[in-house]
Amino acid sequence: MSTKRHLVGRRQFLASSAWAIAAAAVAPRRLLAGASDAPPKRLAVGYAPLDDAAAVVPASRIPAGDGAFIGHGARISVSGASGLPADPQSRRVTDFLVNYSYLDGAERREAPFRAWACSRRTGCQGAPVSFTVPVDEVQTISISVAVENGGRKAASPISRRELATTAAAGDDAVPVKLTLLSGADTIKLVRGYYVIVPLYDNDGEPPWLRYELKSAGGRWALHGSDGAVVPFEHFVLRVNYAK
Repeated sequence: MSTKRHLVGRRQFLASSAWAIAAAAVAPRRLLAGASDAPPKRLAVGYAPLDDAAAVVPASRIPAGDGAFIGHGARISVSGASGLPADPQSRRVTDFLVNYSYLDGAERREAPFRAWACSRRTGCQGAPVSFTVPVDEVQTISISVAVENGGRKAASPISRRELATTAAAGDDAVPVKLTLLSGADTIKLVRGYYVIVPLYDNDGEPPWLRYELKSAGGRWALHGSDGAVVPFEHFVLRVNYAK
């Protein structure tokens, strides 16, 4: 009888070890800017409620959007990019954009607002930034990230004035939408923390349940079981009602 229990435990150990190896193989890798300037293939999105010590789960699990954002708008705080060294030469993503919707005559367009920016020559924006996004008309918040491409970014220092102006989103910008609308492949808009992870090449979805979302020095970041910030680049958005 004791031998049987031992064998079951061994099978469980092997299964859990295989899962851990597989998760490590597909998790986002720490890729330096010099390795490739190609834009990310897509964006993975995790979610955690505003409650303290809440677990991070795939944002696709959010069952429905929060209709209270209509009439209230959304207040978004961006902590900036975490997970790579402070040296801007090591960063791949250099723009985090929020795309404001507006009507140009009868045609709806988007004006990208540079909420966070980094130049490999002059450094990255330091302090977190907060701003309001209306939700009433399109019931969707459109976000995208972009990489520096062939020296496209200006070499001048990043200023608050620059961040308050719109930025041209090129073909290298990869979008994701938080929405109140229904749809099979949509990410629902609710109050909470959204973790945006750029995925490159063969990167797979992060194993979200292995991480914790913690605040350190006024910034939110994913932490592993060892207590350290995860080594892959990611953004943390805090989304709440604007009023």
